[in-house]
Amino acid sequence: MLVFYLLSSVLLSSLPVQLVLLASMVPLAITSRSFHRWLSALRGALVFAVIIFALNALMSPERGLEYAASMSLRFVVLTSSFSLYFLTTTPEDLALALESSGLPREYALMITMSLRFVPTLARDMQVVIDAFRSRGMRMDSGNLMERLRSYAIILTPLIVFEVRRSLMVAEALEARAFGGTTKPTIYRRMRMRSADYAFVFIWLGLLVTILVLRVQGFVY
Repeated sequence: MLVFYLLSSVLLSSLPVQLVLLASMVPLAITSRSFHRWLSALRGALVFAVIIFALNALMSPERGLEYAASMSLRFVVLTSSFSLYFLTTTPEDLALALESSGLPREYALMITMSLRFVPTLARDMQVVIDAFRSRGMRMDSGNLMERLRSYAIILTPLIVFEVRRSLMVAEALEARAFGGTTKPTIYRRMRMRSADYAFVFIWLGLLVTILVLRVQGFVY
């Protein structure tokens, strides 16, 4: 599903196609019981979509407003597809799927931990900001340069924070004999069922259809 939306949104730039792609995510979000959380992520992406629209309208006025709208909507489709995927897939399931597909355990751990640490980094950054504010530092006052200087100050404790966390994770992995010569036992194996194969073939069929229509010039 994620590959379908990524390739379709990148290969096709017309505004109606982007609208169809975005609308097709709505029933997926509803059936996965993550519609409200997906909608919250969509609202967060609208700010950047407006910025992208304004930049394209100012930098490429000869292409018209439809091109600027399609570019901003493409960004919304890409971010929404990633958001829907990670709302319906836990890091544990992603790691098991990657290992089951033959990816080395080290690379699977690297991918899942990088995704897991994104909200952790945001939470640690908020903790550091709250600590500075409790000491009388104003982060939201002054002109733009003063605000940037205030946020640059928090980088040092934030880096120290994350270095300590990475050492804790390394010690935890070492305590669990990660990277040993003996292959670990997978307590839960993910196996493809008939519904999973049908789902994959449906999305592959849709992707091939879009590629054929793109080559023939029916869509752009």
